[in-house]
Amino acid sequence: MSEPALTFGVSIASPIDQVFLALTEGRHLARWFCHACESEPRVNGRLVMRWTGEGSSREPFEARWVQFESPLRAAFQGGHTGYPGGNAGTVWFVLEPADDGSTMLQVSHELPASPEYDVLVAGWRKAWPRALDRLAAFLTPTPSTPPGESH
Repeated sequence: MSEPALTFGVSIASPIDQVFLALTEGRHLARWFCHACESEPRVNGRLVMRWTGEGSSREPFEARWVQFESPLRAAFQGGHTGYPGGNAGTVWFVLEPADDGSTMLQVSHELPASPEYDVLVAGWRKAWPRALDRLAAFLTPTPSTPPGESH
């Protein structure tokens, strides 16, 4: 594998605490990242995500939070049998508050060094930016709705 991690950054027009909750609480993850989610937001807490769209695995993605430092850092590691060795790698979220009240978010998806992952990288390289766009839209307030509510 040529890359040890896929890394993406985005500025989100919401305070760091709201962004952290959207990244770690199941009720929020199900609004922008997956179709259903259960999360125990703490170190070693369970994270179970399900996707129901066409082409999605019917098997749940099962993970554990391996780092949890609210509101600055969190990481989960997991997968299901559809990934090599059942491991989809580790996803790291690093947040930094900006002077204007927005949040800088860096997402790094670390993958095991194995050629088996090469075929998955192209899909993740496209999927993460789309997911981060959905997160930004979910958290960007409109004049009639506060961040994190239905638009």
